[in-house]
Amino acid sequence: MRTVLMIVVAVLSLTACDEQKHDVKDTVFAPQIKALEKARAVEGVVQEGAQKTRDAVSASENQGSEDEQKTPEH
Repeated sequence: MRTVLMIVVAVLSLTACDEQKHDVKDTVFAPQIKALEKARAVEGVVQEGAQKTRDAVSASENQGSEDEQKTPEH
């Protein structure tokens, strides 16, 4: 019984050491990983667009307040 256990442990440790690591893109998670990468890319584009919109609104508000200061009130 003890020798069988030792043989099983030896075989398992040898096979565990021989196992090669697979690329994540070759697994069942590949579609999810691709979707996540696309989402990250889209997020960057959306953030840039939002920043441009904020800048345009800020510039418009600043221009509007300058126009109000130039015209005298009645």
